[in-house]
Amino acid sequence: MGRYAQTCPIICGAGTISLLGEEAKKLGCTKVMIVSDETVAQLEGYVKAKQSLIDSGIEIVEFKKVIADPPDYIINEGGEIAKSEKIDGIVAIGGGSPMDAAKGINVLVNNPGPVNKYFGNPFYTPGVPVIMVVATAGTGSESTSIGVITDTINNVKNSVICNSTLGILDPEITISVPKDITANTGIDTMSHAVEAITAKDPNPKSELLATDAIKKIMKYLPIAMSDGKNIEARENLLLASNFAGLAFNDALVHIGHAIAHSVGAKFHVTHGVVCGLVMPEVMKYAADFKADKVKVVGEAMGISFSGNETDIEIGEVVAVQMRKFVKKVGIKSLKELGIVREELIGIAEMVLADACYNFVPKQLTKEEVQVILGNMYDNYK
Repeated sequence: MGRYAQTCPIICGAGTISLLGEEAKKLGCTKVMIVSDETVAQLEGYVKAKQSLIDSGIEIVEFKKVIADPPDYIINEGGEIAKSEKIDGIVAIGGGSPMDAAKGINVLVNNPGPVNKYFGNPFYTPGVPVIMVVATAGTGSESTSIGVITDTINNVKNSVICNSTLGILDPEITISVPKDITANTGIDTMSHAVEAITAKDPNPKSELLATDAIKKIMKYLPIAMSDGKNIEARENLLLASNFAGLAFNDALVHIGHAIAHSVGAKFHVTHGVVCGLVMPEVMKYAADFKADKVKVVGEAMGISFSGNETDIEIGEVVAVQMRKFVKKVGIKSLKELGIVREELIGIAEMVLADACYNFVPKQLTKEEVQVILGNMYDNYK
């Protein structure tokens, strides 16, 4: 059995940021909170978004305090401001962190804080319309029901459940994204796709979207990194991110993200970087019982199979080519990032406790998780 859905409508294409004010007005918004960060707020796309809202007669409240892996206390502060300002809409401008923060703030608009009370809890008074203006092509958060937030009390990543109302994908506002962030977010997209395809409960829509996302990443990520102003590449990366988001919102991610969340929380390494390092090991893990799906991933990457490969060989072939691609886009190894192997292996319990571990297609022992972590460290040099 497969189950799939579409969380919210999407407007995509060059120049679509100009429609923001008009679309917000259609949703009944008269006073919106713009949720972003100080870096994005300096970009031309932010200025255009803000002007579009003003031109439509919409009052704005700016909240630019979001940081990477947004912590609960930032969300709580944003929620209090949203309440006191009596906003009736939220516009997130940025990548995954502002979009996740916007979801958390929206949970608090009509509910008492702190946000920690709502981790994994979909039962709360609904908030206000939320429009996502996507400024990096990675998380696909505009089309997922999850907002990832750092729980600073327990030093882990957790999440709220909240859908967006509308997503706007304008490649023109992504052309100034730096090369390294383009790589990290692109690899994040790819990780969503490969985990959706090898999920515990896959579905045909997720596989179709995820496969296309992988093809787009393989073709357009190197182009966007070498020529950031290439609109065709930027638009296709946004679509890949959106497609992968739609795919994993239904099929869900699993062991790769359980590891990425744990490494990120423990060592404060960029999420997309960890996703890239663990992806090859995820493929080897999945090939043991879903070799046909790992083969789908490989074929989307452009790998040709003879048909005579064993399941283990399929996993290894895909893993090798995946490492080459991740290395090609400049992802550093864990050793280069200053992480000690023994300390990495020591987070196995965190991995098993992460929410994404609940969706693994095949259960693992602590020792098996330690092997994956060790291989992740040793096999990428």
